[in-house]
Amino acid sequence: MTQNNYEALQNLKAKVPHEADDVTGVGGDETVSEALSKNVFSSYVCTSVSRGVPHPGDIAEPTSLSAIALPKTSYPLWDSLPADVVNHGKLSQLQLEGVLYACTKHQQFLPSGERAGFFIGDGAGVGKGRQIAGIILDNFARGRRRHIWMSTSSDLHHDAERDLHSLDCYLNIINNCQTLDRETRVTGLAKDMQEGVLFMTYTTLISNVKGKGRLQQVVDWCGGPAFDGCIVFDECHKAKNFVPGKEAQSTKVASCVLQLQQMLPRARVVYCSATGVSEVGNMAYMTRLGLWGSGSAFPDFEQFLDSMKKRGVSFMEMLAMELKAEGNYVARGLSFRQAEFMELQCNLTPEQQTVYDSAVQLWRDLRQGLVGALEQTNTTSREVWKPFWSAQQRFFKLLCVSLKVPVVVAEARAALAAGQAVVIGLQSTGEAAADAMQLEPGQTCGFVSTTRELLTRFVAQHFPVRYEPGPNEPAGKTAPYAARPEVPECIAARNRLQQTIAALDLPANFLDELVHQLGGPGAVAEMTGRRGRVVGDARGRGVYQLRAKPDSTEMDSLNVSETAAFMRGEKLVAIVSDAASTGISLHASAAVANQRRRVHLTIELPWSADKAIQQLGRSHRSNQVTGPIYKLVATNLGGEKRFAAAVARRLQSLGALTRGDRRAASGIDLSESNFDSPLGRKSLRRMYDQIIQCSPLLPAGVTLAEVLEGSSAADVKDIVASLPDSGTISAAAMITAVETLHDQLRDCVDLMGIGLGGQRSQDTVAEEGTAITKDLPKDIGDVRRFLNRLLGLPVARQNLLFSYFACTLTAEIRAAKAEGRYFEGVSDLSGSNITEILQPKTLWVDPYNGLKTHRNDIIFDRGMSFEAACRKLEHEKGADDASSFRRSRRPIFGRTMFLLALQKVGTPGVFTICRPNTGTSFFDMEVDELSSKYQAVSLEEVEEGWKDVYERSLSNCMHGPSCQQGPACQVGRRLTQVTILSGSVVRIWGTLENILARNEGSLSKSDRTMRVVRVELEAGKHLVGVRYPAHLLHLVVATLSSTQTLMPPSAQLRPPPAGASCNSAALQEDALKAAAMGAGGALRTEPVSPIDKKSLSKALRPPPTVLNFFKPISNGTAKKSVQKRAHVQMTQKRALPQAAQQPLKRPCMNAHDPIDLVSSDKQPEMRAPTPPDYEADIASAPSNGHYRQHGQSHILSTADQWQHVHPDGLAGVSDGHVQDAALSSSVPVIAQTVQEEQVQRSNSSIDPSMAPVRRFKGVPYAPDAGSIQFLTNMGFTHEQATRALKVTQGNIERAANWLLSGM
Repeated sequence: MTQNNYEALQNLKAKVPHEADDVTGVGGDETVSEALSKNVFSSYVCTSVSRGVPHPGDIAEPTSLSAIALPKTSYPLWDSLPADVVNHGKLSQLQLEGVLYACTKHQQFLPSGERAGFFIGDGAGVGKGRQIAGIILDNFARGRRRHIWMSTSSDLHHDAERDLHSLDCYLNIINNCQTLDRETRVTGLAKDMQEGVLFMTYTTLISNVKGKGRLQQVVDWCGGPAFDGCIVFDECHKAKNFVPGKEAQSTKVASCVLQLQQMLPRARVVYCSATGVSEVGNMAYMTRLGLWGSGSAFPDFEQFLDSMKKRGVSFMEMLAMELKAEGNYVARGLSFRQAEFMELQCNLTPEQQTVYDSAVQLWRDLRQGLVGALEQTNTTSREVWKPFWSAQQRFFKLLCVSLKVPVVVAEARAALAAGQAVVIGLQSTGEAAADAMQLEPGQTCGFVSTTRELLTRFVAQHFPVRYEPGPNEPAGKTAPYAARPEVPECIAARNRLQQTIAALDLPANFLDELVHQLGGPGAVAEMTGRRGRVVGDARGRGVYQLRAKPDSTEMDSLNVSETAAFMRGEKLVAIVSDAASTGISLHASAAVANQRRRVHLTIELPWSADKAIQQLGRSHRSNQVTGPIYKLVATNLGGEKRFAAAVARRLQSLGALTRGDRRAASGIDLSESNFDSPLGRKSLRRMYDQIIQCSPLLPAGVTLAEVLEGSSAADVKDIVASLPDSGTISAAAMITAVETLHDQLRDCVDLMGIGLGGQRSQDTVAEEGTAITKDLPKDIGDVRRFLNRLLGLPVARQNLLFSYFACTLTAEIRAAKAEGRYFEGVSDLSGSNITEILQPKTLWVDPYNGLKTHRNDIIFDRGMSFEAACRKLEHEKGADDASSFRRSRRPIFGRTMFLLALQKVGTPGVFTICRPNTGTSFFDMEVDELSSKYQAVSLEEVEEGWKDVYERSLSNCMHGPSCQQGPACQVGRRLTQVTILSGSVVRIWGTLENILARNEGSLSKSDRTMRVVRVELEAGKHLVGVRYPAHLLHLVVATLSSTQTLMPPSAQLRPPPAGASCNSAALQEDALKAAAMGAGGALRTEPVSPIDKKSLSKALRPPPTVLNFFKPISNGTAKKSVQKRAHVQMTQKRALPQAAQQPLKRPCMNAHDPIDLVSSDKQPEMRAPTPPDYEADIASAPSNGHYRQHGQSHILSTADQWQHVHPDGLAGVSDGHVQDAALSSSVPVIAQTVQEEQVQRSNSSIDPSMAPVRRFKGVPYAPDAGSIQFLTNMGFTHEQATRALKVTQGNIERAANWLLSGM
């Protein structure tokens, strides 16, 4: 086989037969033109809340949700929120909407008796924390004083405090259950710990202390099943991975979250996550949404999950819309209009490919060595193979990341040179390797290879070398493992493997390399969870260092300080791992110094798409100056596309980045990487069928040229060896090439350990549970496992097998589109004139909750005029594409037909079809089929014929006057009627599908599947619903009526008798009446609790601190206060005896001698007492010396105070009331004051705490009763007050400061 043969094969375009797009060639199978919605996101407009301030930032909402209005509510939210919170935008309209509907939904109870929950699905950066704080504030104000706030990290406790304080809410936030442990006394829990917000992590929830689970401790703190406060599951996606019926396989977090909800049925549950429904299988913990269980369309979660998997994205779209329509769900997010998306391909160099293939060979040798060692040591294989595949998966994942380091460093340096800041997203850190080496701080160890240490550790821990006695052998299982005999052959095999591992050229830890090459720790902010790292010293050697002191709390706040350094611009590179992927902001905020545009390099796509979205949200948030540039870095290895597939699958479910955003932003399309789908699983099983049998044929629709595309001639020379050097390729030669391909790939599949090594079968069925796959593992269609194991193949074979799978999937998608079974999202129904015939009619009323399903009949003019077609061609035709008008090669129904073919961007050989009578087709056409049926013509040749078809088809079908159906036929007509079901559709989805399947033969391709469509009506109104054939709706109503089981026997409808007509208006009317009788009894609404003024006052009252005890006042207020007190003083002075009014005489002494006022017979005058009812702020007292103390203004004048004693203003006399240097910085006292106020000390009953205190030499100080009373009124004990006054020598302010600082 020569290079010419290979090139000939690449140029071979095998003709694959495709089903015609319609039976008539005139759009007969088309109804109304559908096109994937280009507006996946719409600008968010808050219509449910009229008060407050619009949210800052460009907010978007999925288009399907934006067309659904939230239900009306009369919940009195404004009674509990201070006016300042609403009017000044502390809660924006967007956030007020979330708070309002969460509180509204919490008034309802599900049919199961549990209180209904609410789901906040807002994206990162919108302000979910503020909404949670608002929900808690409203509930506390209504007398519910205990609440639980769960999150992922204890560091987020500060964020919770910030969110509550930003609403002027000062509830006691208990930081985790450990605080409850410390505050528990012999008599029980401390009083201030018995109410407030218990902030805790999911890790704490699943832990135990002293034999008692934290879960029970939380329930006890709440007060048991009667608890009706809030339980907020922040970042609730942490509770995923629950398997119903298989609790042992479920995560502890998921199990505990479910148990907590079951143990507290009356709790007000809030689910909060930007990624909560990215995977339908991860929704098992959301029991309070009422999607399954009693009174719902699905009896349990398993049936709900099964339905979701079968029905795909369309069902998810309708589910989200219905959740919003019922007031259960909101999902707003920052628009990605400012962001840019790019895909950075990192092609492996020949040297890197050699390293990769060497690692593959090592794992192959390791697997073979394990097989022999297991047999020789009589070890159970189950104990080895599971960790083997897990370690292999992690190894190649880390190796892929390490191979990207040179490209990432180059991109980062280029971004820094362009004046940008860099954010690098990782998932793992490789710290386990350093831990395994037991490195010590300061040790010169060089840059550690994470992959090498992983391999070394696996071989040391899992390679069996000691004989395992059988159950019937004398030794049995009693002997300890270390005492069992060693097998010399296994020892030798293990040593050979360890030597090979040591000699293998593997890259160093990628994180250490990134930090080192980008400037070291002084230039790179590292937000990870690792404790130590290897840092290059002055000589370039790697030295192990701790990131924080081991015995300090510095590690707890290290990520926070590193984030602050990045935001200040002290460090321009930030590296974020999974440990710090939530709760931090790295965006170009207008409030920080570092406002450089962020370049976010995602170099390690995570196992979970949820984590990827969390990282994307770190650099894209509200109040940003510029949007980030996202670059997804991926190698050219086929197996690594698994990670992009997971991200694409999650984004497609929630409408982010795929389809819509790729048009609004730039350059990336992840929808093509969505391999983990129903069609993806079917394609994988079909490919396995062909490989298992070494079939001479490829799957239908797949060509050998497509499979081998992208592979080098050297990699596939054995496969194409049977092909001739030139000329036509015979069928026999092609069969030999395909058999060779399957034989080589069978070895690859065996190496992957998928489990396909069984006997070969002659059956070729690809469906699960049939001939071939019935005896194979149930997860034979597991795309994730396939893509994970694919990484363990050599580069050439890896790419070849992945190409085979991708081609099979493409063929399946093409066939599904031709059959009308493929759906990608919400489609727009377009037409030049759209008219709603009548007002929506009620088709069905759900008996469980009274929700209605509406029928909407709409008339479309779907035609496309010649002028519109010309404009479309001019707008969309590229420089070199083949877009053009075309004419049919043969007449259809006696006339020539015309169409406009537009080549699809990024998909060569595929065209979008537009016709004069039916507009844009929902089905694409490939170039081979297009060329065989139509020929390109000029504008002049097509104009007259296009206009003729456009006019004739206005009200006539394309069959002509002889059409047997007469006026009822709509084939090819411009004017056509479409029926759309809106409202509650999810609950009757199964019935709609079954009736559609039974009548599939009589339906056009476009009506054979249920698709979610959107129609823009008059005045900008949008209608979103499911397109359904109108003539089948009477069967739907009849079926729903006959299967109704929750109604009273008298209200149940009997199925129609055999042969009876179901097309009866009376039957529909009876169904509506019966449903109305059954509705209303299942749901119960609780009355709104009134405002508890005491609770609201407590929530809004800041705790007493030295910072808020003394409040500054304005100069005008101070002047009025001084004038008032001067008047009071004058009145008091007049009331004193004459002797008391005489000024003190200045003794004859040196100006610097001390003065003993205690021996004087005249005492200074005291001011009247003031009630201690006002807390003020010492620290914020103005520099003019005015401060407020317990409701009165005081102006201290040192000069005036001493004028009685030193009229000449002698220097050197100390005043104990004047603050010392340490205190004067926060509590300034000015010596210039009003002359009218004379402050003296007297023996009267006036409160001495209001007067300045002076101390003199030789006079011991004893606290007076007034000063002690003043401090005890603040809540301190008598002993504390006495001690503080002695320490501060009677200075009231310093004593208060001393006590409040915790001394």
